[in-house]
Amino acid sequence: MKWFVSARSAETTSSTIRTGEAPDWAKAVAQAIQTGRELTHADDGTPLQPGRNYRIGDGEVVSKDNGSHTASEDDLRRRIQLQTEYDAGVVNPAPHQAASPSPADPVVEQWGRIAQWLADNLATVSIAGAIDEQIQDAMRATGGLWPEELTSFFRLVNGFPRENWVSIFPMHELFDLDRAVDERQLELDIWGEIDAEMGAEPQFGTSAGDYVGTYLPEFIPFAGADGYLLFVDARSGPLRGCVTEFQKVDADGAGPKWPSLSAMLADLADALETGGSFDGRTPAVVDGQLRWQ
Repeated sequence: MKWFVSARSAETTSSTIRTGEAPDWAKAVAQAIQTGRELTHADDGTPLQPGRNYRIGDGEVVSKDNGSHTASEDDLRRRIQLQTEYDAGVVNPAPHQAASPSPADPVVEQWGRIAQWLADNLATVSIAGAIDEQIQDAMRATGGLWPEELTSFFRLVNGFPRENWVSIFPMHELFDLDRAVDERQLELDIWGEIDAEMGAEPQFGTSAGDYVGTYLPEFIPFAGADGYLLFVDARSGPLRGCVTEFQKVDADGAGPKWPSLSAMLADLADALETGGSFDGRTPAVVDGQLRWQ
């Protein structure tokens, strides 16, 4: 079974790649992990970042913030195993993803403020979250494990029903899981054609928050309208989980808008509670509905 591991330079945008082949999955994982731990410098001698990307056989790429010699071998093996199970259609929840969000979760705290404001100020509001199986189906459809804040968010709210629609964002509609999966695939198809026509090189080894000028599989949208999307960046790196607006012309050129989903929700909660600005607009209640001015 073939394996692949890559690491990004700490000084340039280039990546160093190592490949190999083993008689079975377990040995391939062991070899990939060991190679990643020993991979400290690029071929030109420049140091490498601690993040590693792994691929075992025909599976999806698995990204880990730290795959260097300081990382736990057991943790790396478990992360690759989880990805393999998702690829194979195993629906058992990952141990670190509880059936319901923890009250200590910052997403829970900030969404709680937002939900309370909606209940206190709007004529009618209906909020329902997704169940674990729905979230895992969406993760499998998008090729990997999501940042935990994103799974927590969808457990709390899985879009709004049309009959009780809430314009929770000034310029973007909140997606449910099905639409998130569909919009991601649509963007991948569109930008895949654009990249092919332009002869663009595939983007490998980039970190969360890095500009790529195209749509990547690790961009998980949760809101959008008219070709403009808010997505959580699921690539590895210090900014994993940041929120960026993807624009239909400039792609991800504007860079991350918030360092995390919880930070975005905190800004939204502050704006609702104080009447302040969020994403350039201020909230108002008109005829029992949330409006942005």
